[in-house]
Amino acid sequence: MMYIIGISAFYHDSSVCLFRDNQLIFACEEEKFTGIKHDNSFPENALSYVFKHYKLNEKNIQAVCYYEDPKLKYERVMNNINTKWFKQPLYSLKSFLKIKKNMNEIDEKLKKISSNVFYSTHHEAHLYYSFYTSSFDESICLSVDGVGEIDTLSMGIGTYHGIKYQTLAKYPHSLGLYYSAMTSYLGFKPNEGEYKMMGLAPYGDYKKYIKEARELINFNNNILTCNMGVFCWDRSDKSMFNEKLAILLPVPQRLPEEPIKQEHKDLAASIQKVYEEVFFNICKSIKSINKNTNLSLGGGCAYNGTANGKIIDKTQFNHLWIPAAPSDAGSCIGAVIHYLVKEKKIRNKVTKNPFLGPEFYFNDIKKAIGDNQFKKFESDKKLRTFVATKLNEGKVVGWYQGHIEFGSRALGNRSILANPTFPDMKDKINRVIKKREGFRPFAPMVIKEKQHEFFDMVDDIPYMNQVVKVKEEFREKLPAVTHVDGSARVQTVYSHTQIHDLLKEFEKISGYPILLNTSFNVKDKTMVLTPKDAVDTYFDTEMDILVMGNYVMFKS
Repeated sequence: MMYIIGISAFYHDSSVCLFRDNQLIFACEEEKFTGIKHDNSFPENALSYVFKHYKLNEKNIQAVCYYEDPKLKYERVMNNINTKWFKQPLYSLKSFLKIKKNMNEIDEKLKKISSNVFYSTHHEAHLYYSFYTSSFDESICLSVDGVGEIDTLSMGIGTYHGIKYQTLAKYPHSLGLYYSAMTSYLGFKPNEGEYKMMGLAPYGDYKKYIKEARELINFNNNILTCNMGVFCWDRSDKSMFNEKLAILLPVPQRLPEEPIKQEHKDLAASIQKVYEEVFFNICKSIKSINKNTNLSLGGGCAYNGTANGKIIDKTQFNHLWIPAAPSDAGSCIGAVIHYLVKEKKIRNKVTKNPFLGPEFYFNDIKKAIGDNQFKKFESDKKLRTFVATKLNEGKVVGWYQGHIEFGSRALGNRSILANPTFPDMKDKINRVIKKREGFRPFAPMVIKEKQHEFFDMVDDIPYMNQVVKVKEEFREKLPAVTHVDGSARVQTVYSHTQIHDLLKEFEKISGYPILLNTSFNVKDKTMVLTPKDAVDTYFDTEMDILVMGNYVMFKS
């Protein structure tokens, strides 16, 4: 058996994947081992896990693949600072020293793993991951990101022979950096809080500041342009915008500790609206290049579920695929796929299974439970009936099963579950369990067989990456998962899975094959990895019961 390791590191969401005999068998982010959200360090812990668990050594490692090309990144940094040495010597020197250190460290660390090092490029890694996890024989592929090495926006035509790559936009002009900068302006952390701004937007009126927002970015004549008079990510390492942005916008910059007002909601709505206008124009532009109606979407911006949910309606694409981890984390997989395609060693698609991280067994669970109160169920059916009954009563359940999910969404193995029909459930979970802002929405998981009965959607959405409309007759009946604008970030659940069986059991009792599903963590913490993490989080919140394997924990 021969192994190939894929690595993403040093920007955000560092991760490791492992292919055995050219088949994907493992993928996990470093943050799930360290507890540091969006950990960008070299993934030593994830690497240590795969070396130990799969008994790797220099003889059975065929190659190590990295998700971008450090030489191209060096070229971008040098081109950017060449004109700034005299005007901004400190910024230029810091940028130069940082990229040199980064190049040397990457080279040194990768060669310790294998002498056969393959460097993908940032956007090609995104494109290969999205296309090769899809079911499409052919597809237009689109990568929308903050920045890669030089490109910020790219496309390709994907076939089984590979992907024909094309640059669409270059640094500093970037749809992703625009969204991150405005996330920061509204008081949230860039590269982390974008989903907060997206969640805030439906509470606002986009018309309020749309004129000003349209002055920040546009896509005309197939050219993406950011207003670099107000944005300064290409000349500052401390802020993404300058004082001119506050002059342009009628809303003052919000500091993180300040309360969220209606003007912030309105600005978020305007920012989201302009993002969508630009994004859909990009989609229409690439569609005109090729007749194919399938779209494989990757890059960090592919987490913008609100925009994703409108692609089929607003463009000429008929089918959409977004993988489980479309941001930099998933690029460790894309880098390996890129290598295998170049070496002509891959003929088939890669598994869609997102449950690729570590798994912990009964001994670990029993040890974590310790002297706490618990009950062990001897059959899965009795367990499901018990849990479904408690959910129907309004109890909040921590659900811990099998391999941890890859990507930022809890998909049924590290989840907090609740009854979506209770009107106060959303506020309760936000307030006393997740301990986060009350405007943040929750997602419904629904069995595939009945998803179209409750939601307006086209294809399956297995990874919770599209926001769609809840059918009007169910909006008041599913208040805990229906957003203020009648939408929901839905998750398709397939049969022959444990969570599908639980949904079916819940349907027998409640009439709905739907549960509220959110990730098993609290605000500013990462998803629980180990049984001990699960138990600690359970006692740190007001969750009612905790299910780990066939064990159910209670509080006195």
